[in-house]
Amino acid sequence: MADAFAQTFPDRPIKLVVPNPPGGPSDIVARFLAESMRGDLGQSLVIDNRPRAAGLIGTAAVAAAPPDGYTILVTSRSNHVIAPLVQKGSPVAPQRDLIPVGLALRAVGILVTNAAAPFKSLQQLVAFAKANPGKLFYGSAGIGATNHIAIEQFRTMAGIELTHVPYKGSGALVTGLMGGEVQLALLDFSSAQTGVKAGSIVPLAQTSSRRLPTLLQVPTLAECGFRDFDPSFWIGLAAPRGTPPETIARLNHALERALADTQMKARAQINGWQLVGGAPNVLRDAIEQDMAQYPALIRALDLKPS
Repeated sequence: MADAFAQTFPDRPIKLVVPNPPGGPSDIVARFLAESMRGDLGQSLVIDNRPRAAGLIGTAAVAAAPPDGYTILVTSRSNHVIAPLVQKGSPVAPQRDLIPVGLALRAVGILVTNAAAPFKSLQQLVAFAKANPGKLFYGSAGIGATNHIAIEQFRTMAGIELTHVPYKGSGALVTGLMGGEVQLALLDFSSAQTGVKAGSIVPLAQTSSRRLPTLLQVPTLAECGFRDFDPSFWIGLAAPRGTPPETIARLNHALERALADTQMKARAQINGWQLVGGAPNVLRDAIEQDMAQYPALIRALDLKPS
């Protein structure tokens, strides 16, 4: 029976829910995966953007969907781990309500400013912030987003005061940064690279352990004196709890094939992604590692929901 099901699944298009607005890292990765996984699955993967509530609206929608493999979540640390900790009374508990399909990738983050800012290095930024407490504005993709928590960590480590401006997604954040509404943000390289190439966004430091080949002139956070601090991004796929193991295995296989695709590898090199893959437990382990760290961190930062 299970073998017969595995041979027939999927027999119609699969909905790939992105709990963020179009244009952000999860959306970009989702569109590449949808294209790459279609060949293995023999069905289209339809992108369904469901932003708001720090990603919990889209996350809850997938958790409530039939556990048949036809509704899959593009998940990340922001919506899977951080948002439920910040947004008290969340309608969804991802660890309880979802099961991993696989970890697609980890992405390098870049601390950036705009070309008009009065500093061009991380050390100059810290000096400026100390001389002008609270007058430096930083943006995030929303309350509880990975880049919100990361800059709060950075602020604490640097001993500076910053003013937070939450945006509705990475696309709006990039626009606000380039327009001078904020002077600091942590972006994944895929979101920042167009502005960096054009000179409107200035990279200050990168989160990778070694400098990216495409950003050899930009120091790592460790080189700037901020060690034991890894605000990288991860993106994976998850399904409603109760989805049959054979369906998870079929989706995981398609993800593995997609990550092995030559075009996907080329995109990863351009965008600063580390393709991961592996069995579903690789994503489960990443989530458990975050859950061992972030509850205490968020309590210490005393973050309030929007």
